[in-house]
Amino acid sequence: MGEIKSTWEIAQEKASKLGELSLEEQKKQREDRCRPIGKSLAEKYLSEHDTQHLEAELSKYNSEDKELISQTALHQLIEGIDLRRGSILDRMSQGILSLAKTETAAEIVGKIKELFQEYQEAEKGERQDIEKAGREILHQLRISGTAISQINIRAKGEWQEKLDKVVHPTKERLNRLKQELLK
Repeated sequence: MGEIKSTWEIAQEKASKLGELSLEEQKKQREDRCRPIGKSLAEKYLSEHDTQHLEAELSKYNSEDKELISQTALHQLIEGIDLRRGSILDRMSQGILSLAKTETAAEIVGKIKELFQEYQEAEKGERQDIEKAGREILHQLRISGTAISQINIRAKGEWQEKLDKVVHPTKERLNRLKQELLK
């Protein structure tokens, strides 16, 4: 009569027949495990804005996992930089600097902030030009006073066209800076 084995013992025998994972397979498994953690960490940082929490969470992992998680979180923050989301640039910058910890990163983040400021000034100038033109048209139509206190320039197609002309070259420069940060 044969020996009765538990399911666990049978599974262990089959697993031992398969052999150990290669280094490449182990690395892929580690990456697959660490990527979602890094993405989650970046999202949590953006919602809570606490660099100490970011560093505390990273300290929970061994050095290899910590590096992968940190790189993924850094990548998420860098990819999240967008001209239309200037309000959270400072938060993202602090997170990037906290994770990157290099002078090069600090310089590039400084350039990105300058670029955002240039963009905001250009957008403000375009907005004022369009509002001024709109007011002139309304004045010619003899419409004035409180009836024109706020002109909705976003309703005009002209606004979007002019904004796109400002955004395109700025976005290209931003993408180059983001690529430098990812190196």
